[in-house]
Amino acid sequence: MDNLNPEQENLLTNASYLYENSPCGHLSFYPGQHIFQINQTLLNWIGLRREEVINLKKFQDLITIGGKMYYQMVVLPLLNRQGFLNEINFDVNVKNNKPFPCLFNAFGIKGEDGKTVAVHATILKITDRKQYESELLMSKKMAEEERKRFESLSNIIPEIIWTALSNGNVNFMNERFFEYFNCTDTVPRKTSLLHIIHQNQSKKVFRTWVEAVQKGEKFEAEVLLKKQGELYEWFLVRAVPYRNENELIEMWFGSCTNINEHKTKQEQKVQSLSNSLSAAGEIISTKDKTLNDIAYSQSHLVRRPLANIIGLVEMLESTEEANTNNSIVLMLKQSAAELDKTIKDIVYKV
Repeated sequence: MDNLNPEQENLLTNASYLYENSPCGHLSFYPGQHIFQINQTLLNWIGLRREEVINLKKFQDLITIGGKMYYQMVVLPLLNRQGFLNEINFDVNVKNNKPFPCLFNAFGIKGEDGKTVAVHATILKITDRKQYESELLMSKKMAEEERKRFESLSNIIPEIIWTALSNGNVNFMNERFFEYFNCTDTVPRKTSLLHIIHQNQSKKVFRTWVEAVQKGEKFEAEVLLKKQGELYEWFLVRAVPYRNENELIEMWFGSCTNINEHKTKQEQKVQSLSNSLSAAGEIISTKDKTLNDIAYSQSHLVRRPLANIIGLVEMLESTEEANTNNSIVLMLKQSAAELDKTIKDIVYKV
């Protein structure tokens, strides 16, 4: 008590002062009879003077009509049986103003016969708390209405729509889903999507979904879903997280889009391309074989004129006679022409 003067210190240790100025209301009364003690805090709340209450009013006079009935039918019997009460809700009347909500706590003093002869109670004003509870209930009601509105809208659109909780558990599938996939009641509605994924994909899809939920990232996968019997169709399954103002994921919105026709055409194009590549490979192999055959069968035709040219060149180098040289040159031209024709024939065959 470093900053308190002696008078203030005395007040804080004075039982009468603490009782009168307690942050909650205090009162004592005889069951079914008048109030014989009340503190200033409660008097201030109800707008009455002490002389207007002491020995003139009963506790029932301070509460609303509904509270009076509850007091007679529930509160008094409980006090007689167990001797105390905790956090009973009452609305307390206020002079020239509307009632305020409170929490009523009390214990009874019993006589020799075991009956309650006096009651001491505390009144805790909870106006702000009630307002908060009312706003909370209103918000919950509005959220429920929004949910019903969303589900109603989802059920009339032709697309397949689903939602999941923040932890990834699916909590809603629209009626279009159950109509299209002809799901039976033997499978829980909220897990129906998992049961129609092709068994070769189910583990991978589930693992990808769990990773997306953990990372808070968009989910997208091309999945084979079972329509009826053993017939499967391709669907693009997507989901995006919905975040609140604090960037926390509150739920997931998902859809299933039929891409079976597109996927079938895509597979046909891939197969066609594969066939074309196979045919091209066969053509290349055939050309390679043709080239090998040409090289083998025509090699001697190339070597013969080439050998003649080489031999004639050697003769030119070893002779000096003009007539002989002219003859050799003529033969060189003939051999060169033969070589040129052979090469052109080879190119033409290729």
